Amino acid sequence: MKILLVLLLLFPFLPVEAQDYSRFRVGIEYGSYEMKGEIDDRWEFRRAKSRFSPQENHSGREHVTGEGEVRYAGLKSEFSVWENRLTLASGLRYTRVDERISSASGSPLYLFHPSSQGIELFRVREMNESLGYLGIPLEADIVLLGLLSNWQVYLKAGIQGGVKIHGSTDLDFVSKEMEQYKDEILAAAGKAPSDFFVNAYSSLGLRLILKNGTRFSIEGLFPPNYLTKDNFSLLTPASFGGVQLSVSLPVNFFSTK
Repeated sequence: MKILLVLLLLFPFLPVEAQDYSRFRVGIEYGSYEMKGEIDDRWEFRRAKSRFSPQENHSGREHVTGEGEVRYAGLKSEFSVWENRLTLASGLRYTRVDERISSASGSPLYLFHPSSQGIELFRVREMNESLGYLGIPLEADIVLLGLLSNWQVYLKAGIQGGVKIHGSTDLDFVSKEMEQYKDEILAAAGKAPSDFFVNAYSSLGLRLILKNGTRFSIEGLFPPNYLTKDNFSLLTPASFGGVQLSVSLPVNFFSTK
């Protein structure tokens, strides 16, 4: 029984006979990663003074938290070369970015706003930004382990360019009467999120190949590097790593029958 269990555990990693399936595949992908929440320098805040701590520091940033998430989904085509060691891929990808700035304590924040009359303060509960991009990724991955196995470990590198297809930045004012100043505040903060972005990225993946050539993959994403500026309004583009899942199916354009 113990021998059988060991064989079952080792079987997926044993060498398999090469299969005569197409080197061209089409597939879908989904991935996400967290932003570090570092607030962009264009925003300055103050916190309401507490009567219980008259000596505390109210100069803002240590009392403000930022959080964000990037999620994407796409369709892609893949082509394997160099005896299936190297896979080239491209496609169409939708990326959604959600950012949020709020008070660490839950109390309202005082947002600085320079105007012709001097410095004005607006009480806000939080700030939110949602952006959507349509991009084209170009990727290549190379097999590190398991070239002759149905389980493979691979390293991927890619670059992506995209255009913004929708976006909004909102301020949640404590007083609704202040909403009339939202556009003025956003305009004074500087350039809005860029309409175009380019980033480079890499990942380490694990791939299962079925006998019919179908591939199931999971990847650990390293933090991407944005090559363009002014990508977001609220947070910097710094981020943590993430995860991507994908599946691809072989496609035969020419029948051999």
